[in-house]
Amino acid sequence: MPGAKVNVVVVICHDLGRHIGCYGVPEARTPNLDAFAAAGIRFSNHFCCAPQCSPSRAALWTGRYPHANGMVGLAHSGFQNELRDSERHLAQILDEAGYETHLFGLQHVSASPERCGFKAVHGLGPCRHVAEETCQFLEERRGRGPPLFIQVGLFEAHRPFLHVDVERLDPSQVTVPPYLPDIPEVRGDLADLEASIASVDKAFGKIVETLSQSDMEDSTIVIFTVDHGIPFTRAKMTLYDPGIETALLMRIPGVEGGKVYDKLISNVDVLPTLLDLLGMDTPENVQGRSFEPLIMAEGYESNQAIFAEKTYHTYYDPMRCIRTEQWKLIANFEFAPWQETSPDYDVDAKSYVEAAKALAVPHERLYHPPFELYDLKNDPWEQRDLAESPEHQEIRDELIRRLRQWMRDSGDPLLEGPMAQGAYRKRMSEFQRI
Repeated sequence: MPGAKVNVVVVICHDLGRHIGCYGVPEARTPNLDAFAAAGIRFSNHFCCAPQCSPSRAALWTGRYPHANGMVGLAHSGFQNELRDSERHLAQILDEAGYETHLFGLQHVSASPERCGFKAVHGLGPCRHVAEETCQFLEERRGRGPPLFIQVGLFEAHRPFLHVDVERLDPSQVTVPPYLPDIPEVRGDLADLEASIASVDKAFGKIVETLSQSDMEDSTIVIFTVDHGIPFTRAKMTLYDPGIETALLMRIPGVEGGKVYDKLISNVDVLPTLLDLLGMDTPENVQGRSFEPLIMAEGYESNQAIFAEKTYHTYYDPMRCIRTEQWKLIANFEFAPWQETSPDYDVDAKSYVEAAKALAVPHERLYHPPFELYDLKNDPWEQRDLAESPEHQEIRDELIRRLRQWMRDSGDPLLEGPMAQGAYRKRMSEFQRI
């Protein structure tokens, strides 16, 4: 079992979901990720607890839900959301434990990487460049000095789908998921997405190879994960499964690989798991549950449900969900449009509008209903909303009660009324100052 001197390297990328060969995407050119999964541990039912970048990452790094850690929307630009002062990022926890903390690429949780606990901040750029800089550091370090915590944040596969070192597939070669319309605009974007992911795979492969060549392989926990689902209609920015399903691959020194676990896992569970693997205490306010007993075959008690939320992305659209092995209940708290799209259509929403037109959503479904209920075993793509079905009222109401109890237990301020994000607080402060 790993001890306190084990290095930790986490590679996290944007918007990839589970669009990888080892998760069943036939055309995905991801040989390095697939090989890493085959030799390590793959979690087939891992979900994020927010379908937007900053809230999901904040949950991963603090082990606390977005509504609890303060990251209810995006951290960048004018959104101005930030972790609460009392929140501790994993880099801070490990820094205090004697780790040397490095950030390569983006972090997207705070306006200041130093706020998150990174003592060394390296460059940004396409994933190829970020990987090259990471590899150069590993080659020079070669395991000497204090234990390392390295976060490698890749921009890809965020729109506009960078893939400078990979040729794009012909759109006829891609597989269109059943929840999307098979139209040229969607195929074109999927081809660009796949190329961007293939570029991520090359970058990840370089990092793993460098670790093995630097004699650090046997003393380093390596994790590959993603912030949320792919950036398409009914995926990113929604609580449907394609919006919250995420890859989680791990390699742990001393732990046998070649395993796939299908237990329900949330990304809020990753921090306590890592701390357990490192033999460190978990902060009392952490809301995730360690799955270290699952990895170590020590009698893991499975999650009976996982929870996810959205409050802000480009606008206020509060919703919460509970997902069990069979059922998904989404509670929508505003009369907002059924699909959020970026106002920057040319860069960030190329296929959203055309996909929405092709789906031809009925007029009565253009705005969120109060509740949505899906039978995931019989309707895995969440196409048949059963919330108003008389024979499913008992299931719906029980899930509502469980969701409400989770909101109470986790201190969700949405129960007390509408929530403001950082932009409102900043602008109101300026308004009252004059």
